[in-house]
Amino acid sequence: MSARQMFIQDPASNRIRLTKAGVDRYATRFARVGFQVSEIRTLDQLRNAIDASFDHEMAQLASTTRGSNTDLDEIMSGLSGWD
Repeated sequence: MSARQMFIQDPASNRIRLTKAGVDRYATRFARVGFQVSEIRTLDQLRNAIDASFDHEMAQLASTTRGSNTDLDEIMSGLSGWD
């Protein structure tokens, strides 16, 4: 699914609103890190929510997987949340 399907942007104000597809995809993930999709109005806010959820998900993955496969550890090394 493309980013264009996740939100719509008002061309005059540049404010955004997540579409139903965006809400369905991100509401739970963002809520885990303290963001409410209904309050996201700017691309910066959306980027911050995506970054925070990525960091959280990487930390979760690392806590259950890191150290079990040296190839995976090497590939993931340096990514936020893995180290």
